[in-house]
Amino acid sequence: MYTNRISYVAIYHGKHVINKLQNLPVDVAYISTKQHYAVVYFDKSNEEMINKQVKSVKGLKHFGPSQTYDQELNF
Repeated sequence: MYTNRISYVAIYHGKHVINKLQNLPVDVAYISTKQHYAVVYFDKSNEEMINKQVKSVKGLKHFGPSQTYDQELNF
């Protein structure tokens, strides 16, 4: 069974944001400490719920879909 996963990029300010992202129901794939961004993956069915939860995280500058994500790709 294939699941629809989506990739998001979180641009943050402050190390405490990483801890809050790891507490959410997402898979943190990559964290860049120098450039202050993280790549997260989660199920597309949970997209609205996670976007609501992320809005309450202070120190998060941007949370949006990754430009390298391809919806046509199915793995």
